[in-house]
Amino acid sequence: MFIQINEEKIEFTKVEIIVLEQGITDLFESFDKKTLGELTKQKKYEHLKNFVEEQKHLKNVPAGAAIKSLKEEGNHTYRQFLNNYGDLTYSRFVVSGDEDLLKRRGIYTIIANNELKFCGVCARTFKERFNQHIGNIYAKGCYRDGTSTHCHVNANITKLLQTSDVHFAIYPMENVKAMNKLKNAIVKRFEPEWNLRSNREVFELTST
Repeated sequence: MFIQINEEKIEFTKVEIIVLEQGITDLFESFDKKTLGELTKQKKYEHLKNFVEEQKHLKNVPAGAAIKSLKEEGNHTYRQFLNNYGDLTYSRFVVSGDEDLLKRRGIYTIIANNELKFCGVCARTFKERFNQHIGNIYAKGCYRDGTSTHCHVNANITKLLQTSDVHFAIYPMENVKAMNKLKNAIVKRFEPEWNLRSNREVFELTST
């Protein structure tokens, strides 16, 4: 795959997705390292302290189980404990491709039916980012202090797996500043749907 930015034509290498599990829901429920009350001692949850004090039956329950109970009760405040993409349907997958390239870092894109959906930066290795993070969402990652981008990307890939040809495409680079510059140029030039949606929702969350 080639992407042209200004006069430069950049060749990306395709990386296949191997699906291990699909239809993963309520992943946040598995988090049991803290109670709901203990969670509100952290800065990102301080605004929920009074709410938790009112939930006496849940205050000392493991956070994941407590939040699942709130969800089942129809109490939409449960969403405030999670990031914007923390209560979606996920899949678990690994990647297959040129092992030497996967051990490097750089720019990655996600392509669905030949359409550029997302562009991101890997400051560590591609393989680590894809297999251990994007392809393997963990329970705490669904929370406000988790990694919303990984949840966002995984959930979007999951939606398309049954109906579309979805894969990663990578371009190795070493300089992080140069990576970010190229990523920003690609996003500006092609306006990938998932990048724009993620940026908008982060802005809305910050604004409120």
